[in-house]
Amino acid sequence: MSLAAVISLLTFSSCVLLAIEGRAMAKTVPTVRDIEQINDVLSSYIGKDDKLALLLDFDGTLSPLAPHPSLAEIDPESEAALKNLATNPNTYLAIISGRSAEDAREKVKLEKITYAGNHGLEIIFWNKSRYHHEIDEETRQKYEKMVTELETSLGGNGAWVENKKQSLTFHYRDVPEVDQPTYKARATSIIESYGYVANAAHAAVEAKPPVIWNKGEAALYILREEFGDNWPEKVKVIFAGDDTTDEDAMKALKGGGLSFRVSKRSEIETYADYRVPSTKTISLILQWLQDNMNQV
Repeated sequence: MSLAAVISLLTFSSCVLLAIEGRAMAKTVPTVRDIEQINDVLSSYIGKDDKLALLLDFDGTLSPLAPHPSLAEIDPESEAALKNLATNPNTYLAIISGRSAEDAREKVKLEKITYAGNHGLEIIFWNKSRYHHEIDEETRQKYEKMVTELETSLGGNGAWVENKKQSLTFHYRDVPEVDQPTYKARATSIIESYGYVANAAHAAVEAKPPVIWNKGEAALYILREEFGDNWPEKVKVIFAGDDTTDEDAMKALKGGGLSFRVSKRSEIETYADYRVPSTKTISLILQWLQDNMNQV
């Protein structure tokens, strides 16, 4: 092979690798703010007679972030739209939350929809069937020890552990601001010392078991269970979330659905297709879907 041919081949290979990496990389995306922009985006993606799978995070997406998880309440406009969408036979609804599935259900208060909790480790389907991702006994035992150490070493001074039995969230929102980086670093170190995966969240650190399962895997599992392996041919998918754990679903659905990242930061890098600035914009999206999806 000539030198020119080798150079050409190497250049082509580099371009292919860059293209592959580009598809897999998070990046800044366009922002959708008002009903006109929402109409442009959604009307070009979904028709009024299409079937829709609507997969939504709760905290920071349907509900504004609250000082304490117990204080979170769904936006009234989103609540009204979801109630109407839940009665539409062409719409399938699922909440995919970091909360426990039961906790998410208590917050949303809708029957006949699917609730995935603990970042998808547990799923309660609309027909009451359940899925629990398997976690080995050794990992379970480490979990209890991790909870104890976090509570003993870092509990108090505004910090506390939200124990969800399969995963946890260490909250430090109420810790004095000057001390928050220390609490975050120490919690991350403790979590990782037990072999768990530490994810930064909003004034919190989330601990997930070391399994190949997340909101993305849960979203794909739900879609396959409900619509079959060829779900992309049967249903349009919309996902919305606000946190780093939601990026797993945005990445998994890239090219197979439409996703929105809730964030005030215009420069945020995300796997979502669009950024929306607040939960109020999510309410507008739900209202558009409510008004434009036919009920057959």
